[in-house]
Amino acid sequence: MGHGHVFDPEHVTVLEAEDRKVWQNPNEILNAVELRSDSVAADLGCGSGYFTVPLARKVKKVYGIDVQGEMLNFLKDKIRKHGIKNIDPMLSKPDEIPLEDESVDFLMSVNTLHEFGDRNKMIYEMRRVLKKGGQLLIVDFKMEETGFGPPVNIRVSKTGAVKLFEARGFRLRKVKELPYHYLLVFVKG
Repeated sequence: MGHGHVFDPEHVTVLEAEDRKVWQNPNEILNAVELRSDSVAADLGCGSGYFTVPLARKVKKVYGIDVQGEMLNFLKDKIRKHGIKNIDPMLSKPDEIPLEDESVDFLMSVNTLHEFGDRNKMIYEMRRVLKKGGQLLIVDFKMEETGFGPPVNIRVSKTGAVKLFEARGFRLRKVKELPYHYLLVFVKG
């Protein structure tokens, strides 16, 4: 499977820019789900850890998972700088999540749905690693010209995303519109 649309680590400054809070506020997004402090979580496609770090403050443990070693290096630097003890950076292969079956209570994936080479396989993998009743948070770009982000023709619409996950045994719990993104919370049935 070609992964022509994986985010280029050379553009990491975009991921870390101060104004990103305006168009994608981590706390607003994380507040859309009820997180317990004893939860084990995974940030799939964690990139430089923009969501991984705030998530780590809310739960017991976070796996920061990415297919790009360079991205994980940014995350590791952050972990060192901030002395964070509960993030475990993990390199994954495309279309695979390097975790045990039913090992996480919460899985989030932001701006990655359009990057997956094999969406069915990835959704199967998400379902596999989530515990029964576990929550899945998906945030991705709306199917409209936003002036930045991936080309519109490779984006997945909100309706399309809901269908993809519901067809694989996830129940939709919440939908939220953000300025440039949609936010979906599913529960593993």
